[in-house]
Amino acid sequence: MSRALSRAQLKSVIKKISQLYPESYADSAWDNTGLLIDCSVDTEQSHAKTQPKVLLTIDLTESVAKEALAKECNLIVAYHPFIFPSWKKLTPHSNPQHASAIKLIQRGISVYSPHTAIDAAKNGVNDWLVSSLGGSVSSSVSIERVTPVQDEEEHEVGYGRVVDLNEPLSLKDIVNNVKDTLDLSFVQVATKNELSDHKIKKVALCAGSGSGVFKSLREDVDLYYTGELSHHEVLRYKESGKAVIVCNHSNTERGFLRKVMHPSLTKSGIDCIVSETDIDPLQVI
Repeated sequence: MSRALSRAQLKSVIKKISQLYPESYADSAWDNTGLLIDCSVDTEQSHAKTQPKVLLTIDLTESVAKEALAKECNLIVAYHPFIFPSWKKLTPHSNPQHASAIKLIQRGISVYSPHTAIDAAKNGVNDWLVSSLGGSVSSSVSIERVTPVQDEEEHEVGYGRVVDLNEPLSLKDIVNNVKDTLDLSFVQVATKNELSDHKIKKVALCAGSGSGVFKSLREDVDLYYTGELSHHEVLRYKESGKAVIVCNHSNTERGFLRKVMHPSLTKSGIDCIVSETDIDPLQVI
């Protein structure tokens, strides 16, 4: 049985999400954000007792799709675009994502992806990463800025952050703070020095993959902190005397859903839950 939302219900939920993470902040040059699967129906076609129930996830995998069905959700908010970069045809027998998409449509479950809108927004995922450094911050500005709605937020809206700490912290302390905030047992670190001896005053950070964003960096920093970088990028930073922390791509994003986005959406009146099956595809064993 389909639990599809009415068009008015779906529009209302997306409006509340967009108030926190404006769609105009997303990087339209390459990112596929917005309402990617629209299963909404006219009001007279919707079930009278159907209410919005949202599942939050980083990646919309086969297990997450099954979870949404089992928990009777009617909207999945997937941080990463489910349809990326594009699909020319649906081949469910050879592509599990296509099979999942068909099952979701059959059950009336819509899919919305905010992705880089959350990256860029004030109080979004990159600002959450700033808080994971520990210590007090004297300034935090965007690396790649986007044109905001409010001019006074110009320096705070963009993809990635450059952070100045009031007092230097040891790389060891920052690593421990990052692991605590992101709920990780392990991160990967590059440095020429002992962790306790390497002092950090300025940090460049970016959720997910920092490669493209860091290319726009003009400031000299002590630490590059992100989900993933190429081997040669890490090597170049280390040989230059810089420190690097990488955590696996989605590990820099997933804790944000539970610790920030879920309570924010709940406060706005959205009934939502965080996926229990969504995990980073790479595991340390």
